[in-house]
Amino acid sequence: MSISKIVKDRVDSLPEGSVISYSDFGDLDNLQAVALSLSRLKKSGVLEKLEKGKYYIPKKTKFGTLGPSDNSILNELLSSENGIDSYVSGVAAYNKLGLTTQIPNEVTIVGSKYSRKTQVGKLKIKYVKGKAPITKSTVLLLQVLDALNDIKKIPDTNINKSMKKLKRIILDLQLSQKKKLIKLSLFYRPSVQALVGIVLEEDDLQEIGALKKKLNPLTKFKLNISKEILPLQANWNIK
Repeated sequence: MSISKIVKDRVDSLPEGSVISYSDFGDLDNLQAVALSLSRLKKSGVLEKLEKGKYYIPKKTKFGTLGPSDNSILNELLSSENGIDSYVSGVAAYNKLGLTTQIPNEVTIVGSKYSRKTQVGKLKIKYVKGKAPITKSTVLLLQVLDALNDIKKIPDTNINKSMKKLKRIILDLQLSQKKKLIKLSLFYRPSVQALVGIVLEEDDLQEIGALKKKLNPLTKFKLNISKEILPLQANWNIK
C-alpha cells in the first residue's frame, strides 16, 4: 500500500476537528511523502492548515466550517515530540488548580525548547523554557511550584487565598510526590524552596533538611502571608 493511501485512510478514520501532525506518521519511512500527501489533502479540502507541519479536519456545519477546539490544539502541542515533554502553566493552570477564576487570553506552555510566542488558529501560545526536568508524572508538581513562584502575581485573588489552597494541594499529595516536590523545588528560587519547606515541615518530613541546608540563613522572605496559614514562618525566615 502506498504512503499516500495509508495517510488518506488514517485521516479518514479520524473525527472532524482532529489535529494531525507529521509526528502522527512517525512509523512511516518517508516523511517527505507524508508531507506531500497531507499537502494534497489540504488542496482537495479534506484538511485545513493549522501551522507548519500541522493540519486539522474541518468540521462542516450549517453555519460554515469550524476549526478544532482549543483543547484539541493544546493536546497536540503538548504531545511529546523528540522525547521532549511539556505542560500548561500560567493562569490557565492556576485556574484549573482553583487559584483564580480568570480565563487567560494566552496559554503558557512550559517545555525544554526556547521561549517564544506564536498563534495557532485563534489560540495565542506563549512558550517558556522550563526550570526543572519535565516528565508526565511531575506535571502537577511543577504547576504547584510555578504557582508558588508566581504567588504574588496570580490574578483575581490574593496571596493568602492562593497559599491556603496551595498548602492543601501539597499536603494532599502522596508521600512519594512530596519527596519529589522537594527535589524539584531545588530548581526554583529560594522563596519557593522556603514555602515548600514550611508546608512540609508540618508533615514532619525529614527530607526538608536538604532545603534548609541550601537556603541562606540570613535571607529574609517578605511575603506577608498570614501566620494562621503558615504558622512555622520563623523557621524559614518568612515574614
